Amino acid sequence: MTSRRLHLWLLPALFVLAGTAFAQDTDMYGLPKKPEIPDHVEAEQLKDITEGGGETVASTIPAKAEWTSSGVRLRKGIKYRVSASGEWHMGGFCGRSGPSGLGSNSPLCFSFIPPFVLPQHQIGTLLGKIGQDGRPFAVGESLEFEAERDGTLYLRSNDPKGMTWDNSGQVTAKVALAAPPAPPPVAVAPAPSVRQNGAPAPAAPLPPLSSTSSQHWAVVIGVSSYSDSRIPSLRYAAKDAQALHDWLVSPSGGRYAPARVKLLTDRNATAANIKEALYTWLRQTIEEDVVVIYFAGHGSPDSPDTPQNLYLLPHDTRYDAIASTGFPMWDVETALKRFIKAKRVVVLADACHSGGVGASFDVARRALGDVQPNRISSGLQNLASVGAGIAVISASDDRQLSAESAKFGGGHGVFTHYLLEGLKGKADYNNDSRVTLGELIPYLSEHVRRETLNAQSPTVAGRFDPALTLGR
Repeated sequence: MTSRRLHLWLLPALFVLAGTAFAQDTDMYGLPKKPEIPDHVEAEQLKDITEGGGETVASTIPAKAEWTSSGVRLRKGIKYRVSASGEWHMGGFCGRSGPSGLGSNSPLCFSFIPPFVLPQHQIGTLLGKIGQDGRPFAVGESLEFEAERDGTLYLRSNDPKGMTWDNSGQVTAKVALAAPPAPPPVAVAPAPSVRQNGAPAPAAPLPPLSSTSSQHWAVVIGVSSYSDSRIPSLRYAAKDAQALHDWLVSPSGGRYAPARVKLLTDRNATAANIKEALYTWLRQTIEEDVVVIYFAGHGSPDSPDTPQNLYLLPHDTRYDAIASTGFPMWDVETALKRFIKAKRVVVLADACHSGGVGASFDVARRALGDVQPNRISSGLQNLASVGAGIAVISASDDRQLSAESAKFGGGHGVFTHYLLEGLKGKADYNNDSRVTLGELIPYLSEHVRRETLNAQSPTVAGRFDPALTLGR
């Protein structure tokens, strides 16, 4: 008995000795220790790209790192462009994403609360800051900005400090000048005859440098009533469009020039007027501009047998001839490809109010009892494939219908109600008086899903800059 007790007493001691032997490589639970990751990884050599012809500097930003130097030293007041590509994964239940961060958040992996660097952006979003003590900002796939101070540009993923050890992948970031630095002013000697009391007269100020600034344009369409009474009316689609228009042109809202916002509601929202707005009026835009296209109304295939033939329904759509009187989705795609030159386009659509509209759908309902919801949401999302810079935000997915009610701001669609609430400041998570797409999208998603008990889920598609704002 004594021998057995001795053995039992020695057993814990052996575990302690064994634990001590591995203490340097494991934590208190016997798991491998997390590697030490420095707060900042410096580049071997910093470059000032305002000198020597303005070269482009590329750097690799590992997902496992904290802040990594881009290798570029920025100068205050100079405009730079950062573009990024690649794929990384923030570990755990997160999704893989590019530097935009889109797709990284999931029900078990979300960044809406601290300690994420910028909780309002998705986890895989590429972030930047100027100097080690600088203020972080979202970069995403592309960003043009004016440096607010001198200092090294550092980049990283939107992951909490100390939590990057299980990440994988990397992105490549390229830094270039967005605009050449202004030349130093040239002193001009006054003409010998221009004298005041024997002293040279002050030189006239130099004219300001010419610059091309971006303009904001919008086409806002809302159809509540249809000329063909056989098409069901909507209660608030036209009111939704009017409310967005009013925010866009408001001095305290979007601050768009009223002449660059075209509003088409009800009897003015004909197929011909919509085509003129997208094909001709928006043809005035240039690459640097921002364009918003908003549509609230019915969207439908022409029949249950051809769900791929999708249409937005203008005011003059005929119930029994949607294929010839509706506005085809491919016409919107043509406008984006051939006529709208702006490289930053945001499409906002609340068009899933029913599972199909028209004579053929009513016949199918009588014969089959019901039909599947239409594919209008996926058709809208396909518009994002036209090119980079296009963001498409739809009110719901293909399996859902869009809700409207008097309880939403006195009468709105739930999607547009929270769109307006977010734009007016409730989506401004970092309180910088700017609502970016990176802030607006999660705000919309959370509040629409919560208000409808998950019966309606906004969808997002496209490769766009999450730092883009709809206001000026």
